[in-house]
Amino acid sequence: MSERSNWSLRRPIGFIIAGLYAALILVIALFPYHRAEKHFAHASRPYEVDDQGHLLARVVKKVEGISDTYQLLRRDLFGEPYYYRLLTNAFSMSATRNQRYMRLFAYLPLAFRPESEDVLLICYGCGVTADAFLHGLHVKRMDVVDISKEVFALADFYSGINCSNPLRDPRVHAVVQDGRFFLQASPRQYDIISGEPPPPKVAGSVNLYTEEFFSLMNSRLKEGGIATFWLPINQLKVEEAKAILRAFHNAFANASVWASADQEWIMMGTKGSGRSITEEEIRQLWSDPNAGADLRRIGIEVPQQLGALFLMDGEEIDRITHDVAPLTDIYPKRLTDEPWDDEANHRFASAYMESLPALQRFLHSSLVAAVWPETLNASMESFFVVRESRYLSGTIGSNKLAELDLYLRHSGLRVPVLEVLGSDGFRLAIAERVAKKSQTPPLETMPDLIAGALAQRNIDGAIRLLESEKDRGVSNLNDTFLLTYLYCLNGSVEKAEALVATNAAGIKKDWFVDWLWGKLENDFGFHPPR
Repeated sequence: MSERSNWSLRRPIGFIIAGLYAALILVIALFPYHRAEKHFAHASRPYEVDDQGHLLARVVKKVEGISDTYQLLRRDLFGEPYYYRLLTNAFSMSATRNQRYMRLFAYLPLAFRPESEDVLLICYGCGVTADAFLHGLHVKRMDVVDISKEVFALADFYSGINCSNPLRDPRVHAVVQDGRFFLQASPRQYDIISGEPPPPKVAGSVNLYTEEFFSLMNSRLKEGGIATFWLPINQLKVEEAKAILRAFHNAFANASVWASADQEWIMMGTKGSGRSITEEEIRQLWSDPNAGADLRRIGIEVPQQLGALFLMDGEEIDRITHDVAPLTDIYPKRLTDEPWDDEANHRFASAYMESLPALQRFLHSSLVAAVWPETLNASMESFFVVRESRYLSGTIGSNKLAELDLYLRHSGLRVPVLEVLGSDGFRLAIAERVAKKSQTPPLETMPDLIAGALAQRNIDGAIRLLESEKDRGVSNLNDTFLLTYLYCLNGSVEKAEALVATNAAGIKKDWFVDWLWGKLENDFGFHPPR
């Protein structure tokens, strides 16, 4: 009998072999060959295109880590890199667009402890805070701890005039480790410890916001050392934010909270009483070419603005949390799975953004009296007013031209002017760079160039740019209103009246037009069209 005749489907072994072949064919047919690509595409799509399908950003690097996936997206402006966004799985973990609060994690403690040499940063993100710390005038060493080696590996993929890789600085020591474990294991003491971990409600993050974790931070500080930590109240219920505040204050008797015109709050704790800072010391940051330029670019243009970030001290924290239990390792569910209430958060935050009460809290704070140079107090009110105005504009909206008028005529600050016109220091730098390459500025750069001219109080320059837009046939009604206002501001009321008369057919009466005509008539003697 031949070998072939020994094999038969009638035998049990034949059924088994045939079944295995069928299963193999089925596995090959159904294997999800492109599952990784589909996951990456699904995670990045909300950040790559808008609802109308317009391109917002593009992926520049994908990394499939041991437990997570990472994508670095880049948004271009006028053909140059504008900002980056870091996605972990499908979550936007960090970005380089809103850099003010991220850099303030460094500049606040550097201002109040200017002699700082040793810094610890927990969580690297996109490297914005790390870059700011390296502007410290006396910083000799910075340890950066992140649980993800992939986040460090992506640091070389940021490019553009507004980006650098802090990890290449010889003072920086990158450590792939859990931040909490590092604090427990490391014997080193630091002048400053800062932390901006993932948001509190992201899986696995809650134990980086507990009283025990904050106590660990305190234990690794030198006497007089300062800790700063993120409190994103726009991602928490009000009672949850208070539970974290209570936990932080339990760990730091000398605690305070600071913020710009947003809900990205910064908790700051000092080990011990801290020390009084002189005006000369605090101005050193602004006198330094690198730190000063960086501070001005993010909108902290003078030292008084740093003081006008103040929200509350330990006494106020005690008042609003006297009946609130702290977030602790034993009770992590004090941070619930329930969604936050945006309206409740706004009511809570806006109470601390109101300029006059905020100024009074600042002037009557025992903490402020102990550390802040009193010589800077005389001119503080206007900076609190600007913060309130910017906050309200970002949350409930504003009359943009009225806001612009406030900044141009009652403040010398540049960045609020840029922001109310939809620009910022980073956009402007790119627009100016692109405009220099051509004899006539590209049309797409004009709004930023106009904003830049007004930020410098170059009214004539802004008028010329707006007139150029009009001559090139791309002016819109908002440009007409702005040009009318600027003509009046510049003393050319007759030009304003002629411009309005020429465009009268396209101007429809509404509350804004009524306000504008009344404003220009009262302030400049403008005669509205009849």
